[in-house]
Amino acid sequence: SAQAKLERVMPETLRKRVGAMDESITVDLSRPTGAPVDNGVLVALGGAAQRRQSVHLRYRSPQQTDSERDFDPYGLLYHAGRWYVAGHCHLRRALRSFRLDRVRGVRAIDRYFGRPESFDVLAYLRESIASLPREHAVEVRLHTDLASAQRELFYAFGLLECLDEGVRLRSQTEDLDWYARQLARLPFAFRVVQPPALAAALA
Repeated sequence: SAQAKLERVMPETLRKRVGAMDESITVDLSRPTGAPVDNGVLVALGGAAQRRQSVHLRYRSPQQTDSERDFDPYGLLYHAGRWYVAGHCHLRRALRSFRLDRVRGVRAIDRYFGRPESFDVLAYLRESIASLPREHAVEVRLHTDLASAQRELFYAFGLLECLDEGVRLRSQTEDLDWYARQLARLPFAFRVVQPPALAAALA
């Protein structure tokens, strides 16, 4: 299943590399448009994650600030038209995720790592992507149970929290119209807590 998804996303020249990387890559095609990625960066990080080999990254922040760091790539994720990599950042000495279209260079180094058995790459990226600061902070009350909400909402859409009555959805978005369209297709009732502009977009 992962290989079939990757073959639809990746350029023809990369399809032969899929078999070696499918253990370290997760794909969500719910919104398959976004920033282009250097194929060399994608291949280098995908291969390093599969080999458990550390890399040296050159990265440009959203504020156009360049930095360099050694990094242990635990896994990659394709979501909402963008590629992300998660792992241990030696500069910050903590878990971090990075957008691949902002990576300006990647070089494998002569050091290998063991990915922690308890670390769930997909779960970490789900939460970190859903929590990324964006223009609009969103909170919605879903009038359903947690299992139903999880079935209807793809994992990076937001963070779900079970309440005494219903489920709280918290997220961040740059595009309220797109977010409203995703909510409008839900088969259960809901109430927008914030922002008011989201309620207007739904109307």
